[in-house]
Amino acid sequence: MIILKNREALQVHLSQYKGKKIGFVPTMGALHRGHTSLLVKAKVSCDVVVSSIFVNPTQFNNPKDFERYPIRTQEDIEALESVGCDVLYLPESAEDIYQNETDFEVDLGLLDKVMEGINRPGHFKGVMRVVKLLFEIVNPTHSFFGMKDYQQYLIVKEMVKQLNMPIEILGCETIREADGLAMSSRNLLLTLPERQVATTLIKTLEYCKEHIDLVPTEELEDRCFAMMKQYGDPEYFVIRRADNLQKFDADYQGEIRAFVVCTIGKVRLIDNLKVK
Repeated sequence: MIILKNREALQVHLSQYKGKKIGFVPTMGALHRGHTSLLVKAKVSCDVVVSSIFVNPTQFNNPKDFERYPIRTQEDIEALESVGCDVLYLPESAEDIYQNETDFEVDLGLLDKVMEGINRPGHFKGVMRVVKLLFEIVNPTHSFFGMKDYQQYLIVKEMVKQLNMPIEILGCETIREADGLAMSSRNLLLTLPERQVATTLIKTLEYCKEHIDLVPTEELEDRCFAMMKQYGDPEYFVIRRADNLQKFDADYQGEIRAFVVCTIGKVRLIDNLKVK
């Protein structure tokens, strides 16, 4: 694997792959099997696979979360090499990414007005800002995103569509631990007792799936929220259309997902599941 620490060197190196399929997996490091599964999918379908490690300060609305984010660069490099990543973009400074930035406008409609858009003001603006810049630096043909952050996946897909960027955005299902907990870099911050309690997220989502046709939607949301409150500090439990994250009526026939965010100890965890 080639490690490049500035955009110029990266672009020179990638210029040899003109006309080829370039797969890109942007990350903030602290990699786990969820990340490496994205790289495996990219490796199968693309000619060259690029990843990046950059802890983006503009998508943390809580500065303490940014300060506490785990940094494990050497372990991350080893993880990337183990799955055959070809190129790692490891910028030495934020300036390397943000230089020559241009303004842009994307109308997300209601996509960023619900769920994380309410609870983390400015978060998705920061995500779009850095992802757009990384796309312009790498110029991939395909980019792979985990659907644990499902709202982020939809927003990146919409941004690419509106900006006419020639990139296919592929969503990949959440990779889970043996006990069902969604793999996340934040899991490293949980104590052992908190780690055991955290499995209530997937248990509550599975309860929702089992009862989606048996209990009215709002009642089921309230019931699941109350279940989470026994174990942590839930922010929301909502059941929404998978295509636009809006509420739905009884006649809706499309895919439905349930979404939960809950703080266990001091760690904010997020998860979702297709329930119908």
